[in-house]
Amino acid sequence: MKKIVYISGSVGLGHVQRDIRIARELMAMRKDLEILWLAGHPANEVLEGEGLRLLPECAERDVGTSVIEQLAGGSQEVNMTAILYNVRKLRRYDRAIGQILQILQREKPALLIADEAYELTGGYAAHPQVPWPRIVFMWDFVKVYPGSASLRDRLVTRKVNQGWDKAFRSAPDDLWTDIFLGDLEDVPDERLGWGMMNAREGVAKRFKVAGNPVQFDPEPFLDKGAVRARLGYGPGHMLVCSVGGTSVGRDLLQLCVDAFPLIRRVLRDVRMLVVKGPRMTEDLRDVPEGVEVKGYLPKLYEHFAAADMAIVQGGGTSTLELSVLRKQFLYFPLKGHSEQEINVARKLERNGLGIKCSFEGMSPERLAELVVENIDKPVSYPSLSSQGCRRAAETIAGLIP
Repeated sequence: MKKIVYISGSVGLGHVQRDIRIARELMAMRKDLEILWLAGHPANEVLEGEGLRLLPECAERDVGTSVIEQLAGGSQEVNMTAILYNVRKLRRYDRAIGQILQILQREKPALLIADEAYELTGGYAAHPQVPWPRIVFMWDFVKVYPGSASLRDRLVTRKVNQGWDKAFRSAPDDLWTDIFLGDLEDVPDERLGWGMMNAREGVAKRFKVAGNPVQFDPEPFLDKGAVRARLGYGPGHMLVCSVGGTSVGRDLLQLCVDAFPLIRRVLRDVRMLVVKGPRMTEDLRDVPEGVEVKGYLPKLYEHFAAADMAIVQGGGTSTLELSVLRKQFLYFPLKGHSEQEINVARKLERNGLGIKCSFEGMSPERLAELVVENIDKPVSYPSLSSQGCRRAAETIAGLIP
């Protein structure tokens, strides 16, 4: 058996489900693999629930989730460059690299797969003496933007973008393969910064482009009635409100709850499913009849498929799932989070997907109006690629010694 270490490095739950699908596709292609997983909370609980083998270091891994939650303080504002600055200041990357080196020495894998385990990009260069295995690194955005106009945020942004620029200009490394999980058009067609390369040209030159990494095949979930019958939902309008795998977003969920009685004045048969996620422990207040509040729901996409409409943050995973399911949705990018405000939002706007909203100034009355106006409107979304997980697995399979 060939041993693989798979690092599901994203914050919250954004990527772990797609990582599971990539791993399952890979194991279907290669029967001689043993995959060991490294992920922090709450992704490690998802992996454990799937019966996958976790490394003991999972219990200590926290590269960015708690930093985001501390900086956000429960609000709908998260400065992405401040997160990057604080993660480095708190030496989270240094500890994470030490953990990875310890794993490599003990397990001696034939391949290391990393889904946005950013510490690895610097750690690989800083430890040339280590006998590294082949590395596959997966991205779903390229280029960051300042979270504010401050000098610190602008300097952090330039330093991060210089990392991509350096990689695009350097000679190919036989041990390192980059995969972009998305379409080439999702990469900004602009320079990474003054004196730097065009981001899209760099990705086209150096990355394998896989397409959108949807964790499920959309076709079986397009029949809303069949999905509702299977999940036990009855007739009537259904709203799903979700904010992901961190504790950030409570204020948005409370806004949804406060808007519900106003929505119900018009849509008498409406129900609302509110999904807090596994790290949001604080209760929502004044939850009316007709609103069901859940903590963590595995396969949330099934409940999206059963819904008439969804209200979410601007994360790439949830908005992609709603798009391929052809659902009407409102999305609220976190203020200062350039991936949500710019990278993801540009993709959605380019394809006419969902309705972009701002939490600032949004009232329960206005949210209720948006829901009532749009919940029954048919969508005319373009056909999106959805086989990114399979194509990524095919690339990885070809790299295993």
